[in-house]
Amino acid sequence: MPNSQAGEIVTDLCIIGAGPAGISVARTLAGTGARICVLESGGQDIERRVQRLSRGETDGYPLHQLHRSRVRAFGGTLRHPRVLHGGWLARPLDPIDFESRPGRPDYGWPFDRDHLIPYYLRAQRDCGLAPYDLVDGDPMSDGRPAPPVRDDEIVPALFQVCSADFRDELQTFARSANVRVELRSRVADITTDPSGRRIAAVTVVRDDRSRFVVRPRIVVLATGGIENARLLLTADGGKGIGNEHDLVGRYFAERLSMPVGHVVLSGAHTVDDARFFADLHGATGAVRIAENVQRDKDLLNCTFSLVPRPAAVATPAVRSLTTLRKAVGRRPRIDGFGTHVRNVVTGLPDVADLALGKVRSRPRTLMLRAMGEQAPNSLSRVSLGARRDDLGIPVARVTWRRSADDHESLRSSVDILAAAFRAGGFGYVETLLDDVPATLVEGNHHHMGTTRMHADPRKGVVDGDGRVHSVENLYVAGASVFPTYGASNPTFTIIALALRLADHLRGVLGSGG
Repeated sequence: MPNSQAGEIVTDLCIIGAGPAGISVARTLAGTGARICVLESGGQDIERRVQRLSRGETDGYPLHQLHRSRVRAFGGTLRHPRVLHGGWLARPLDPIDFESRPGRPDYGWPFDRDHLIPYYLRAQRDCGLAPYDLVDGDPMSDGRPAPPVRDDEIVPALFQVCSADFRDELQTFARSANVRVELRSRVADITTDPSGRRIAAVTVVRDDRSRFVVRPRIVVLATGGIENARLLLTADGGKGIGNEHDLVGRYFAERLSMPVGHVVLSGAHTVDDARFFADLHGATGAVRIAENVQRDKDLLNCTFSLVPRPAAVATPAVRSLTTLRKAVGRRPRIDGFGTHVRNVVTGLPDVADLALGKVRSRPRTLMLRAMGEQAPNSLSRVSLGARRDDLGIPVARVTWRRSADDHESLRSSVDILAAAFRAGGFGYVETLLDDVPATLVEGNHHHMGTTRMHADPRKGVVDGDGRVHSVENLYVAGASVFPTYGASNPTFTIIALALRLADHLRGVLGSGG
């Protein structure tokens, strides 16, 4: 166990945040000689009172309310009700996601995808997933039907459904000789020594308002894409840490997830011909634009799925109803509220058809859904809000910005997919991208990019090892280090990167760093 005195814990490694990143680092180093202290602001399970601590401010494009899109509990957002009831989707990032791209100065990771393969393999085992073919790419063989069309510009992609939430690791750590977990312990400040180059102390407030100080050799910040940025911006008594080039909090990204159209089937085709996209054998199917086409046409990565639905989903009334339902949990409020209400009222028969179709009839159309990346955008950011929490610390303010590039890339990708469907005789796509009112882009609670990784401190907050450039003993874990975002859910890559970081820290701790 870490050494402790009254009001003080002396430790080799302080991990702030017990989500998939922080837990993966801790369990990799459990059983070593290193003293480890894990700080988690929540408890063993989700508590409404604790969740309110994540409230913040939002502007820009409507975003899920902050206290509803992240979880303060052991296991982090893997404990979110949506995840617990349906699992999370696991798929590696694609090789193109790591590449530098001509004309896009904010693109490129410090390493390629091949570098992560050993860590993806370890993450695969840790999460109980079936093997991926990480050398030759998708798909793994899972016995599903082939995609409804074959085309050189379209390739398959498979997402495994994973139920791992790491909650059992709490008991594992309780039995460990070198890992100490402090639940309901919020970080009030992270302070540097007089040189400003090393973290000297982490000040923590317990649920009962008592305080203690952690004195670590190394700190890992693993509290998610929003909170990582907030803690850095408010650190050192409000002066901030790692923000010498005004990069902390910038490049905030979410997943561009939304319906983009529906397929009008050709000939004798039925919705049953799209079973490739169904949830079969613990995985769901998707397709994406081939990487050579993405490079040639300068497209952002995106996956597409076909979802059987009642025919009424394609009507303006139902689309407006869907938008209003999504908007309830978003801030700021959506524009065009009155238009959406009028569409619903004038299209009540379509709404009734939808309800009836869900209950009595077979699906009669295929909704085309997209889940894509957005281009890195420095104006999309996490900053500090005007309000303060109960400790007097500014809350996070999230400004989600989308660019015209995001929209045009998605439109071009839909056009390529639509051409493949037509050429293959499957059907044609009626797109919704340019209709008004459009269905809201959903976002998937994937908060990325706010402490981006880059070898150059003028272009990134952390280096290729995840260390904050200007601080010798402070590291960041999680999707906030992603320089670009890809079209895969981030958790699998978060875990792979955390395993990589743990290996690096094993060497640093062993060398006395």
